Amino acid sequence: MPTPEHMTEIVNRYMAAINAGDMHAVMDLFADNAAVEDPAGTEPKTGADILSFYQNAFSGGAKVELTDNIRMSAKTAAFPFRAEIGQADGKVLNVEVIDIFEFDEAGKVEKMTAHFGPSNITMSEG
Repeated sequence: MPTPEHMTEIVNRYMAAINAGDMHAVMDLFADNAAVEDPAGTEPKTGADILSFYQNAFSGGAKVELTDNIRMSAKTAAFPFRAEIGQADGKVLNVEVIDIFEFDEAGKVEKMTAHFGPSNITMSEG
């Protein structure tokens, strides 16, 4: 069972990898059989589709930052954050998100769901 300290470390590594633009480091956090629903309720991405998703989502560069404390229970971590994602036209897509990581026994993320909707998305000048 992953410890709260381990789950906190994984969330922090996830945020740092996105800020560094290192999608392979993001992938290292996921189990081989992981599923990603971003946003929640969409068809889960698996395998190589997860890497493609992250590369496409953050191709314009991104800055992510936790906006509150990480919440943890048993083998799950939920964390609110703000993502500022550069767009091709020079504008910035701002998204307020809560991601939920479900961990496997080895401490890898086996399921990620991203929770946000239209009211959580704004555009601003770059």
